Amino acid sequence: MHRVVTKRLDHRNNWIVEAGPWHMSRSDAENWADILRYLGYNVHVESLQGPFSVGGGDDDLMDALSNMA
Repeated sequence: MHRVVTKRLDHRNNWIVEAGPWHMSRSDAENWADILRYLGYNVHVESLQGPFSVGGGDDDLMDALSNMA
């Protein structure tokens, strides 16, 4: 699972870091990152590492992770 993380300065020059929703494929996250970069945002793609299965019945885990974003 992958998500786009944006980083920007607020009016007090403090960094604000915001993470987007989780995507199942890295290419989806990269597409969103490219769009945000084009609009001038400082972004990177973050990947979730660990034991999880896609389509293997872990829908509760995927729902919980997607709601954390």
